[in-house]
Order: sequence, then C-alpha cells, then structure tokens
Amino acid sequence: MKTGDLVKMKKKMWWILKGNRYKMYTEEALLVLETAHNAVKLIYPDGSVKTDLKENYSVVSPGNIISP
Repeated sequence: MKTGDLVKMKKKMWWILKGNRYKMYTEEALLVLETAHNAVKLIYPDGSVKTDLKENYSVVSPGNIISP
C-alpha cells in the first residue's frame, strides 16, 4: 500500500463501525494520502481525512504516480 492507491475497508470493519452514528464507508473506495509504518491516512468521499491501521484495508487498484 502506497500513496495514491485506492483502498476499500475489509468486511471486518463493518462490525467495528456497526454502532457508530457516522457514515460508514465500507463499500466505497478511499484514496491513500500518506503511509507510515502500520498507519495510513485516507481521504474519504465526503472530503474528510482520517488515519487508521493498514490492516483494516485492502488495495483495490494501485495508484500510478508519475515522478519527474
């Protein structure tokens, strides 16, 4: 998992977020903004940025970052 990848929450996250009143993005693809060790910073569909563990997400499509 690296910056620019599209990721999805794993199914186990549904159980973790089940009692949460906030929107659950268990089916939408999220964009990886930054990674560090076992943490990942994600951009959600509503524009918010949140940090979580890498183990809770799986890569849907690898990002294509063009470097000069």
